[in-house]
Amino acid sequence: MKKSLTVLLSAAVSMVTAQSHDYAKAQHLSTYFLGAQRCGDTKSWIQPENGGGCHTTDGQAVGKDLTGGWHDCGDYIKFHVTGPYTAFMNLYGYYRYPEVYPDNYSQDYSKAPGNGIPDILDEVKIETDYLIKCVNGSTIYWQIGDGRDHNSFNEPISNSSEKLYGGSNIRPVFAATEGRSNAFGSAAAALALMSIVYQPFDAAYAQQCLSAAQSYYTVGKINAKKTADAVSSDGFYAWLGQQYSQYNDEMGMGAAMLYKATNTASYLTDATNYASTANQYGDINYGSIDLLLLFEMYKITGTSSYLTKVANKVNGYTNASCGYYHITNWGSLRDASNAAMLALLYHMETGNAAAYAFAKQNIDFILGSHGYISADAPANFSFLIGYNELGGGYPQHPHHGPAFGKSSNAWTLYTNEGNNPGTVPFAYELKGGLAGGPEASCSNFFDEIDNYVSSEYCSYYNAAFTPAVAYINKVENNIVTNREEKVLGNEFYVFPNPTSGAVTINSNELGWFEILDASGKIIWSAEVRGQKQLDASTLAPGYYVIKERASGNSKKLLVQ
Repeated sequence: MKKSLTVLLSAAVSMVTAQSHDYAKAQHLSTYFLGAQRCGDTKSWIQPENGGGCHTTDGQAVGKDLTGGWHDCGDYIKFHVTGPYTAFMNLYGYYRYPEVYPDNYSQDYSKAPGNGIPDILDEVKIETDYLIKCVNGSTIYWQIGDGRDHNSFNEPISNSSEKLYGGSNIRPVFAATEGRSNAFGSAAAALALMSIVYQPFDAAYAQQCLSAAQSYYTVGKINAKKTADAVSSDGFYAWLGQQYSQYNDEMGMGAAMLYKATNTASYLTDATNYASTANQYGDINYGSIDLLLLFEMYKITGTSSYLTKVANKVNGYTNASCGYYHITNWGSLRDASNAAMLALLYHMETGNAAAYAFAKQNIDFILGSHGYISADAPANFSFLIGYNELGGGYPQHPHHGPAFGKSSNAWTLYTNEGNNPGTVPFAYELKGGLAGGPEASCSNFFDEIDNYVSSEYCSYYNAAFTPAVAYINKVENNIVTNREEKVLGNEFYVFPNPTSGAVTINSNELGWFEILDASGKIIWSAEVRGQKQLDASTLAPGYYVIKERASGNSKKLLVQ
């Protein structure tokens, strides 16, 4: 089976080698999309500047400020299952290969110039700020709003003033003091990982994240049990949440990240126990990160059995006849991206060529490397809004209230647009949004505002796509990585780090050192023994790699 998979992937890759993709652009767009999902007065680019924020009364039902965070999809509910999962997936890619994540813009309205912080961290901080607010001692506020949200399709600010909740515009808040372990474990994982990666930028904020992560984890362990995805007036979300029957994967990842953040042995013991029951056969989704937990446990412990389980899953991946990993009709490209991310992590660790080819074929399919699918998805059609490198176009009519941008009469206009696509202009192009994708037999895709199977756009649809395309960007553009942290020879130290002025290389042995920029270009080299001071003030702000040539040892340097 492995041989046939390799042959299939090799043939598929050979068919698209003539097509050239701009992976850096795709990564930027997918990151930028998160700015459209912001809730509260968080300066989303999809809301008028100086126009105020949306849902600024969130939390008033319990006397707390629970504004901010991310909207789930094209609606406005805030879930503690999908939001933290999306944050964690994006952070995990950054954690594993940070050098490929650029600083193109600042947090406010996702506008250039950069601010010295990678864009992905600017975006994720919107969610982690909100997750911190949701901790109130031993009480966790885990959902804002419910299914009544869907009684409106108005844009966010005007939606905020509608009295959708029993004659009030104050959205309900759902709280827990125990259990909800899948949601709380996921939040613990995201916050603990943020505490690690944000340390160079703001140590005080990193500590806030760590404290909140510990609170989530502690509450999740009390009477541990799963939670429904959400509470809803019509029961739909409660039904949806029951599709995910376990919590050991999220709690295990929370424990693993807390161990990495604190070096506390009890967290590793917990993570090991949770991982012992991880499902190695299922697919990754916001309700199932078992395989990511197994991969991380291998990274922490070096125990080969963890990686073997990941290998078994990755080696079993096959693409549908249409050219990508199609396992569901609703949000099919979300699941293809999830599979691609796992395959790429496996490739990062092992160099397995078939895993990389599988993942790249799926990402390339999303970006337009395919033939005719439907009238709405001709050959070379990109499913990522704003990306059109192959000239086949991209979606124009997303099922997304903020992009539609109507402050009144929204349902009538929605119906008109659904009946006659293209007749009602959208207020915003939903740049970077990843479409749900083709439906049955990979042959149906409908670019229509009222089709939420093909044309839903959600925060968590991009959650694995962004780190997957970032990794491919790294490989295809030969961006230097520092994934191997073992001491192979000459050890050295770099200080201060970060720096905006002088930086010193301290090497106990004679070595030939190089500084490489984010593209992998060598911009300085010299022999060093003892200390060598350099003027970093002439370098543009961003990440650099200082590497000792003979040993391969390297350090990341942040110039502010």
